[in-house]
Amino acid sequence: MEISWRAIETVPRYPYPWRVREFFECMPEAVNGEPPTPVPTGLDPAERFDLVIIGWQVWFLSPSLPIQAFFTAAEAVVLRGTRVISVTCCREICQRAQARMRMLIRQAGGVLTDSIVLTHQGGSMVGYLTAPRLMLSGRREAGALLPAAGVAQHDIDGLARFGVRLRKTQNRWAEAEPGSLLADLAPTDINTSALLPEMIGAAVMTLFARVARRCGRPGGLLRLPVIGVFMLTLVILLPVVLAVSALLTPVLRILLPSRFPRRTANAPG
Repeated sequence: MEISWRAIETVPRYPYPWRVREFFECMPEAVNGEPPTPVPTGLDPAERFDLVIIGWQVWFLSPSLPIQAFFTAAEAVVLRGTRVISVTCCREICQRAQARMRMLIRQAGGVLTDSIVLTHQGGSMVGYLTAPRLMLSGRREAGALLPAAGVAQHDIDGLARFGVRLRKTQNRWAEAEPGSLLADLAPTDINTSALLPEMIGAAVMTLFARVARRCGRPGGLLRLPVIGVFMLTLVILLPVVLAVSALLTPVLRILLPSRFPRRTANAPG
């Protein structure tokens, strides 16, 4: 098989590790769906593929700004009528971002047949500490009181099973009515205890994103106080929300079993 590998870049580029202000300055545009200018990847818009695998990240409960930027480029037309597999790395809070990603792929004419989600190790409460450390310092190793940050190595190694399946089903990639190729391999297993924090977080971020955007573009002095209040709200509110969610989710599973199942697979469509 022939593989065409493309990195997605934008103007401006985003640093890693992040600086605190630069990281939080991305929130309004990520939430509001206002990506930066994409850098051409070199794809020929007239070219067609049998399969497209899109790797992306979750920023502030939304698809990252670089991946949002790709869908504004003329090159996104290569997805039209093509089977797409989504691969993302995030914390357990990702349902809203997945829904937006499905919409972006559908609007580009792609056919999303499978979604693979890797989540950070340690759960929501631990990730509240390890994820910022990873983003702001680049440190992944375990500390005296904290486990290693990011995705566990055994989960990364486990991705090989998807590659093996894709190789064995290569004759199906370009089928006229593509169906899932990976469903029985459990590509996604979402902890639904994260659904309540995500609902609350989405409401808070949407409010701050709209207010910040009214105060100007990234780097503007008028929106700095809004970003500062958002940072403070997130630091104070998130641990409270996670704790309350841990208490309420068992009750909601009884009262609303369809909305809060114990585990859920992320449907691709």
